Formats: sequence, structure tokens, C-alpha cells
Amino acid sequence: MTGLDPATELPSLTELPGDRLRVRAAGQEFVIDASCPHRKGRLAHGFVNAATLRISCPLHHSSFDLTTGCRVRGPGDDPLTVYRAGIWPGYYAAEQVWLPASEQLLEWGEEFHELMLGDDLRMTAFRTAITEAVRPGDVVLDLGTGTGILARWALEAGAARVYGIDLNETVLATAAERLAEAGFADRFIPLSGLSFDLELPERVDIVISEIMGNLADNENFSAILDDARERFLKPGGAMLPSLVDSFLVPVTAGSAHAQLTGEGPRDAGGPEAFAALLAARGAKDPFSLYYDTVLPLAGHLASPRLIRRYAPGAAPETGTETSYRVPLAYTVQRDGVFTGFKGYFVAELSDSVALDISGDDIEGRTTSDSWKHCYLPVERPVRVRRGDRIALTFSRRGGRDGNPFGQTYGWEGQVLSGSRVVDRFAQSTGPAVG
Repeated sequence: MTGLDPATELPSLTELPGDRLRVRAAGQEFVIDASCPHRKGRLAHGFVNAATLRISCPLHHSSFDLTTGCRVRGPGDDPLTVYRAGIWPGYYAAEQVWLPASEQLLEWGEEFHELMLGDDLRMTAFRTAITEAVRPGDVVLDLGTGTGILARWALEAGAARVYGIDLNETVLATAAERLAEAGFADRFIPLSGLSFDLELPERVDIVISEIMGNLADNENFSAILDDARERFLKPGGAMLPSLVDSFLVPVTAGSAHAQLTGEGPRDAGGPEAFAALLAARGAKDPFSLYYDTVLPLAGHLASPRLIRRYAPGAAPETGTETSYRVPLAYTVQRDGVFTGFKGYFVAELSDSVALDISGDDIEGRTTSDSWKHCYLPVERPVRVRRGDRIALTFSRRGGRDGNPFGQTYGWEGQVLSGSRVVDRFAQSTGPAVG
């Protein structure tokens, strides 16, 4: 984050995956089509008037209102599509606490999918990996297709057809519409429902999916992808991602911690609404939930430790483990105040593409807009010194309240200085995990 007033900075244009363009001007951000609707001039080379919030095409000088997409002057009749408009860079900031998106999976609408489409880290990695992994003539399954961007990239790479599965019928209809507009109507087969309940008419060459949560398994992706591999994939077929590692590291995040007993998460609707939400979940306090937060690398108090390794591309010997307990030990590397744990994943998407969401540079686009990080708070902040130790048992129990994507997490342990126990913590998103 810079100290400059964004309203005084020069306009900037950044090309995004999916033939889209991010325009930043006068403190606002717009995501639009990268091509002019008149004769497909490349708007990345156009002129942005920050005073009027208009963009002009370099080809025939058609001008469009960035807030509405309406043509202001010049040739052509069609409007410019505006996918997202908002204030930048403040639509999220470091240590700003949000409710966990993975816990609201069944409520995702097009707005959240548009956020994912604008996530540079996520989209660049997946586009590169799909282009590398999909071969002409492949039959592909896009599991959790959303608005269809991964399916489109697979089709552009030469896939003979793509089956797109999604639970949200409205979003799936959007995917079908967009792919039809792109000329792929006869090669995209939408399937609505939970993948466990569906069948395909044939086995596929590759399964692609981005259903990881920011802690990897907080959307039940392991069980879902294991089932897909067993029932949908041809022998010798490929899974994308092929490997996913999840990590936890103790952090100092005083601002994030203070929000939990203050104004609450940014999208909770205020302290009273946040309290009602916690009560509806059966949570005893604000520390009985995890959150989506960008947690700076400078706040790491120790080296990250691996929680779990998931290998969707390799058949497990004993089936999927959705419940586990993992003991972890950390040696504090610098003085600070321990307020909880940062969780994140690193995924191998293809032979040459890895997706690491641990980064923290929001302006530099090295962190994920949509995933952010997983923040597991402890109730009492604890001052620690270099050489102190934090012992943690992290646990997961699969399934919750009939939600096929739900789970209960627990994080309990103690802080030690020498042989002395300085403090203990025991948090859980549900009843104690045994």
C-alpha cells in the first residue's frame, strides 16, 4: 500500500485473463472488456480521461463511460461491458477481516465469481496451467465451473468438449451463455448438481478444478476430487491441480484481532449483526470462527509448517481422510505478540505452474483477492520472545449440519518459555474435535 492519494495518481490499465482490462483512475477501479465493441480495438492502448471517467479506443476513437459502459461518442452502437467497479486500493487492505467465503459457498452469486475473475494471481496461474495441460481433442471435466472461465481456456486449448458441473443453476446458466457467445455452445455441456450425485456419459482425459479454500480443504475439495478421479477420470488421466500442500504459521496481527471484538468483519454488517451471525452458528465468541484476511509476511513469528499434503492425481491406498489431528511445533524467531495462525496453500497445477497464495503485496497483485489468507485467531494475545515455543494441535472433522462442503476445525495448544507454560489456547469452529 502506498501513502499516495489514489485520486491523484495517473490512470493505469492492466490486461487480465479472460480478455478483460482493469482500469484504475481517480481512485476508482473498473474491470471491462479488453476490446472495443465497435471493431475490437485494444483498449489497453486507449486513452483514459480521469476527470470524466471515460475511455477512448485507439482505433476509431469511440469513447465509453467507465461507470455504465455506455458509448459517449464515436462509431458503433453497442455498449462496453463493465464487469466490476469500485474504490481502490481500499476495497481490501492488509489485516482487514472478512467473513470466510468458503463458509458461504452455497450463497455465492455472480458478484463473487466476478471477484475471482479479477484475481490476477488465481487467474494467471490457472490459465497458464490449463494451456499447458490440455491437449487438442481432450475431453475435460471442469468441476465447479462457476461462470465458465476455466472451461473456456480448456476449449481454447483445443478440448473436444468440456463438461461443466456447478451447484448454482443461475451461475451455470451464465457460464453456458458466455461460452455460447464465445462460439463454444456445441462443445460445452453444463451439468447442474452436486458432483457426488451426477454421472458422465464418458470418462474424461483431465479434471480441472479450483475448489480449494484458502486452507485447502475448507470446501471439502479432497473428498470431491477423489470421487471425481475414481468415477470420471480415464486411467492415466490427469488432475489439475495435481498436488496441494496446506500450511500454518503463528502470526502477530493486532489490527485483525482487534476487529473481532470491535467493528467485526468488513462484510458482517456491524457489531450487532456479527453477534447475531455468531449466535446463529452456535459460536461461543468471535474466536470460534476462522476469517479471510491478508496477513503480511512481516507478521510471521516462526517458519510455516505443513499441515496436510493432498495428491488428487494419485489414488490413495486407504481412501480419503476428512477427519484428522496434526501436532505442530514452532520456535518463535522474533519478539512480538502472538494473536493466532495464518493458513494458506501452495498448489501444483501442472508440470511448470505452482500457485502460492501466501504473498502479501496487494498493490503488486502477489496476493489473492478472492482467497486471501485463513486467519485462525486465539482469544488472548500473548507476548512472545525469540526462542519461545508454540505447540499446536490442529484438527478437522468433516461434515457439518448437512452441508456437503462444511467441516469443524479446532486449534488448541500452549505457549512455552523454557519449561514454563505462558498461556494456553483452545479454539474451535464447533464442538470440540475428538
